[in-house]
Amino acid sequence: MNLRIQNPERPDLPTGRMGRYGRVATYLLLTLTFYITLTIVDEVWNIRHHHYFAIWAQRAADAMLLALPVWFLHRKRWLFPWIVLVNLYLLSNVWYYRIYYSVMPLNSYLMVNNLRGLGPSIYASMRASDFWIVLPSICFAAGYSLFGRWKSGIGLRAAGFAVSLLLIFVTVIPPYFNDPNEFTHPWPWYRNEIMQAFHKYGLIGYWSYQIAYLHGCPPEEAEYAAQFVEAAERRASREPLTEEHRKNLIVVLAESLGSWPIGLEIGGTEATPFMNSLARDTSVIYFPRVLPQVKDGRSSDAQLMLNTGLLPLESGAAASLYGCRNTYPSLPKALARRGYTSASLICDSRHYWNQEATTKSYGFDRYHYELSRGPMRRADEELYENSLEILKDLPQPFYAQLVTMSGHGPYSKSDLESPLNNADIPDEEAKYYLVATQYVDRCLGGFIDSLKVCGLYDKSIIVIMGDHDSVTRNQYEGRKKRELSDRYIPLFILNAPLKAETGKVIAQIDIYPSLLDLMHAQDYDFHGLGESFFRRQSDCAADHTEGWVGDNRSDSVRQYRKELWRVSDILLRTDYFKSRL
Repeated sequence: MNLRIQNPERPDLPTGRMGRYGRVATYLLLTLTFYITLTIVDEVWNIRHHHYFAIWAQRAADAMLLALPVWFLHRKRWLFPWIVLVNLYLLSNVWYYRIYYSVMPLNSYLMVNNLRGLGPSIYASMRASDFWIVLPSICFAAGYSLFGRWKSGIGLRAAGFAVSLLLIFVTVIPPYFNDPNEFTHPWPWYRNEIMQAFHKYGLIGYWSYQIAYLHGCPPEEAEYAAQFVEAAERRASREPLTEEHRKNLIVVLAESLGSWPIGLEIGGTEATPFMNSLARDTSVIYFPRVLPQVKDGRSSDAQLMLNTGLLPLESGAAASLYGCRNTYPSLPKALARRGYTSASLICDSRHYWNQEATTKSYGFDRYHYELSRGPMRRADEELYENSLEILKDLPQPFYAQLVTMSGHGPYSKSDLESPLNNADIPDEEAKYYLVATQYVDRCLGGFIDSLKVCGLYDKSIIVIMGDHDSVTRNQYEGRKKRELSDRYIPLFILNAPLKAETGKVIAQIDIYPSLLDLMHAQDYDFHGLGESFFRRQSDCAADHTEGWVGDNRSDSVRQYRKELWRVSDILLRTDYFKSRL
C-alpha cells in the first residue's frame, strides 16, 4: 500500500522527504537572501574594503542570525512579517545614514515622537536604487510561497537552531576575548570610527556595543541635571567684555600636542622654536597649564568640549553614541547668529570619529575631509596647504576648525629630519614624539606665515591648542608615576582683543565659554559647563578619575568642578537640549 501523507498547510502537496527537510532548506536560502541584502546595504557606506574574508564571515553570521526565526516559528506564513521587519530595519539605517551620516541607534526606534516632521527628510533620503535592497527578499518570498514545505520534528529544529548558534558564536565571539581597550576588540572601533566598525563587525557587533553603552537615566537624575544647568545659566553674565567685532576665528586643534615640549631645548636644539616664540610674545595669550579632559572619545571628545561646552560621557564616545541623534548648543550656532560661516577641515576620512555626523550636529555649514592623502606623519603640511585655499574662498567673517594629524602616535623612527633623531634621550618613544612635535611646530609656523601673506592673519583671531595628551612629561623624564601636571596641553590665542591671567590651571571645558566672550557671543543660550577664563579662574581642574589639579584647595570649588562630569553625562544621555534650542 502507498501511504500518502499530506501537508496540513497545503493539503494538495505531500510532505515526503523534501518536506521533512524543508525547514533546513528554508533556513539556508533565507540566510543566503539576507547575506545578499547585507552586501547591497554595505555598499551604501562607500567604505574602502579591507580583510575581505573577515568581513564576509561577519556578514554571514549576521545573515544567519537574522534567519534564526525559521527554526522556531510554528507556521511558515509567519515568516513573511519577519522578512518585512528585517528589510524595514535595514532600509531605515540606509535612510538615516543619508540624513545623519551614521547608523541609527537602537534606542531611537523607541522614540516614536521624533518621527514628527521627519517625513520630508525621510522621503528625500530615499533612492530608486533602494529597490535592490528588498529585491532578494521579494525573490525569496515568491519562491517560498510556491515551494516552501515544513514538516520537521522538534529534534531536527532544535539541532538546526543549536548548530546555527554555534556557527554564529564561533564566527563572532573570538575578537571579544581581546582587551576591550585595544583595537583587536570591536568596541574601540565603534568608539573611534563607527561606520568602519559597522562595516567590519556588522550588526551583531553594533548591537553589542549599543547594549553595552547606550542607557538612559532615571527621571530624578534628569531633573537634577536640568536644575543644575538652569541655575548655572542664571548666574552666567551676559555683559560683553569686548566691543563688537567681525574678526574671523581660526582654531587649530593640534593632535596630541602637550605643553612640556614647549620651551624644551636638547643639545642646543629647540623642540618647538615657533611655539617658543609665541610663548615669549607678550601680545599672545598663552596658557601652558590646561588639563585635558578627554575620555573614551579622545580627539572627538576634544571637539565636543571645544564646540559645545560639554564634558565627555562616563562610558563610550559621545561622537559615536550621540553624535548624530542629539541636539547640541555650539560655537558654530552661536556665531551663526552673528552672521558667521563655519567650516570644519580635517585630514581624515569623513567616518573617523564619526565626524561627518558630529560636524552636522554641531552646526558647521561646511565640512572638508581627507585634506591629506599622504603619510600620516607628514599630513599637517598638506592639511595647511589645502586649508589655506579653502579659507581664502570662505565668506567672511568665518569660524574655521582645523584638526591636525601629524602628532598622532605611534612614535617611532621615521623619515622626518631632525637633530633630535640623534639626541641622547633614553625613552625611544619620547624621543620620536619630540621629532614629530618639531615637525608639527614647523608646519604650524608655516601656516601662520601663509595667513599673513594672504591677508587673513590681521583679520582673524587664531587659537592653537592641543586636543589631548599622549607621551607625557614623566615618560620623557624617566618617572614611572604620572601626575596630572605631566599631562598639560597648551593653549595660544593670537590677536585676542582681551587680556587674561595665564599662570593658573584651567580646564579644557573652560575654552568654550571663553571663546564665546572672545567672539562677542556671550549672549548665547548656553555658556557651557566650564568658566570663562576672561571672567573667573578657579585655578582648579577636575579629571574624571584621578582627582584635581591646581592651587585652589576649596572643597566646594573642587566638588563643583567634579560634579560637572556627572551633569554632562546626564545631559548627553537624555538629549537635554532637544526641547530647549
